[in-house]
Amino acid sequence: MTPPLPPPAKRLPSPAVAVAAPVRGHRMPLALAGLLVGLAAVALAALAAWGLAELAGAPPAWAAALAAALGMVVVAVPVALLVARIAPRAVAGEGAHTSPMSAAGVARPLFMDLAQREWARARRYGSGAAMLLVEVDRHARLAEARGPAAVAAVLAELQKQIAPTLRPADLLTRFSDTQMAVFLAHADATGALDVAERIRERAEQLEVPGPAAASAAGPAVPLRVTVSVGVAHLRPAHLHLHALVDDAEDAVAAARQAGGNCVRAAPVDATRTRAAGGWRGDERRSRPTQPKQGGKT
Repeated sequence: MTPPLPPPAKRLPSPAVAVAAPVRGHRMPLALAGLLVGLAAVALAALAAWGLAELAGAPPAWAAALAAALGMVVVAVPVALLVARIAPRAVAGEGAHTSPMSAAGVARPLFMDLAQREWARARRYGSGAAMLLVEVDRHARLAEARGPAAVAAVLAELQKQIAPTLRPADLLTRFSDTQMAVFLAHADATGALDVAERIRERAEQLEVPGPAAASAAGPAVPLRVTVSVGVAHLRPAHLHLHALVDDAEDAVAAARQAGGNCVRAAPVDATRTRAAGGWRGDERRSRPTQPKQGGKT
């Protein structure tokens, strides 16, 4: 039995909170450490000077200066080493958490590395996590009518719109030529579905400036598209990250088979989805051709 999950956050943080929160969290401890170094050094220097005064009466000026320098060295060196060890981790952590706030998200290899780390943490502490795959509906038809760059333009604009709505710990990437992926940390099933529905609604309202059709003359017409979203929430059956990704791919295939412009959550009936032409990657190519049971892009 998995431990109880925290209640879902119904509202995502605002972009200002998402970007500013990690900065305050890393800078304050370092500033406080510097203040404590100064206070401790002064106190130790005063203590050393008082000790010399007790031992030798009124010490000469060089003895007081030596005591002050000794106090500074004894306290400052260990704390400086500690700060030097912590600071790179703080900067790296800040960069990892704020990277999804950029318009393009993070590169896929970095996305998978960070998702692997968050997946392992969620498995260990039962904090919950989810993988979302967002695929442009009827992308083949869109590429044929408006050119291959049209699908890329849609994904780029959608990423730009989605990134500011995510939390600092969430991850965003261009997953393939027709898909983007979102990894939600500290998310339960209800919260993941809520984020997926927000993405679907935003895509439905999106107007992307795109190239004109090859056979058309005149100004380009803005692109209007919809997306299918597959959601896979972390379960005990996900023994590795790729199992979570596979479930998300099955879910997005089920959303396509349902007609698109919808959200589907794993687990789904994978046998039915695959029979309808929703096989992943090499599996689809190695599977014997079967008659289609429904419309598919």
